[in-house]
Amino acid sequence: MEIIVKKTIDKKLNKQFDITIPKALIEQKVEDYINKNKENFSLKGFRKGQIPSGVIKEKYGKTIMADELDKLINSKVSSIVKDNSFKLAMQPKVDAKEIDFAQDVSISLSLEIFPEIPEIDLHKIKVTKREAVIDNNDVKQELQKFNKFFATWEKQDSSYKAKNGDAVIIDYVGRVDKVEFEGGSAKGHQLELGSKSFIDDFEEQLVGKRAGDEVKVKVKFPKAYHAPKLAGQSAEFEVKVNEVLVAKLPELNQEFVKEKFNLDDPKALEDLLQKDLTKRFEEMSLEIFKNEVMEFLNKKYDFELPKGLVDEQTNALWRNVESEIEQNPDKFKNDKEKEKARKVKEEQSIEMIRGAMILSKICEQNKLEASKEDFDKELFTILQNFKGQEDKVIAYYQKNPQAIESIRAKIIEDKAINFLINHKSIERKSMNLKDFEKYCTKANEEIRSRFAV
Repeated sequence: MEIIVKKTIDKKLNKQFDITIPKALIEQKVEDYINKNKENFSLKGFRKGQIPSGVIKEKYGKTIMADELDKLINSKVSSIVKDNSFKLAMQPKVDAKEIDFAQDVSISLSLEIFPEIPEIDLHKIKVTKREAVIDNNDVKQELQKFNKFFATWEKQDSSYKAKNGDAVIIDYVGRVDKVEFEGGSAKGHQLELGSKSFIDDFEEQLVGKRAGDEVKVKVKFPKAYHAPKLAGQSAEFEVKVNEVLVAKLPELNQEFVKEKFNLDDPKALEDLLQKDLTKRFEEMSLEIFKNEVMEFLNKKYDFELPKGLVDEQTNALWRNVESEIEQNPDKFKNDKEKEKARKVKEEQSIEMIRGAMILSKICEQNKLEASKEDFDKELFTILQNFKGQEDKVIAYYQKNPQAIESIRAKIIEDKAINFLINHKSIERKSMNLKDFEKYCTKANEEIRSRFAV
């Protein structure tokens, strides 16, 4: 009554097996379970613990069989992995063919194997971490932006020319190739000039205009624009300036700061903004650095990846595209264009997976591990987004090993990136805030355009 295992595919990164579990073995496991737990069964008309085995089997047999079969499968899968020293890249895939307990049960098992990753020479990682230097002028400018939340807007007469920092009330109609497009028109819209709320140099073309002016504004949508039909397109907007408004800012005195923020004085507000700016731009610096490290590592190291893992990640990315298709059925002109887009998402998946594996290798080489404290901290951060549902979230992670693994993977990636930042091969470059923001905008746009579909 032994389980029969036959290897059907023996590729480097994929192993597949046919497993046959004898009917007699399953029946024996059921008998053993009933005999061991007989005293725990209860059924109307019988004393607890006095139910005949045949009655228990007739009443609960199929459920017990299914449970015992699961145990046999899990045990055999574990032994196959352990006996062959397989390092799995993802959870085993078990495909149980149509189960008939009247005969032997056959299942197929597919294992995706973690690839051999070469040693990573940290001295050859040439990536620059760019960092913003926050000075007093940056804080004062941030203070002015912050103060505008509490501004009152005063209407100007028709002789006043709009400046950066002023607001205009406009009606506009946008057209691409002389055809109006969805979301390209509005009436009575308030737009602050210089806020970069609108694309390209739309706002700059309204500087110097007066109430009553009518303007033709010409712009070009970014290549990575969220609406695919408009991405990279030139557009013309007919704009009417109805009003020009100037912001009247409140005085940032002790009374105002105390009332609005419960702070002792304006200096305390400046210190708070300084910390916020520093934290915000350090997070941006870290994210850009990570993206550039991942891109560098993918170019430097090339190795085969498990197909199942790539397919799984590609499917996850493609689900977002499918949501876009639901909103815009004409997103792709034909199946060929759609297939090309899926290929882009597959390439993105490959970079994500390979980069994550290399970062994991860096941690392994340098004995960096995800501790329980690290895990608890990361889980706490996740729970902050699910106030009142903490128990459900924790239960979800307890029942889903892959979800747990995703937390561990993020911790490992973060540890590797933080380790690299302090390695002597990594150059650091300080930039003023304006140049740093320009660099981040350009870097993010390049990333989006690489994988835009």
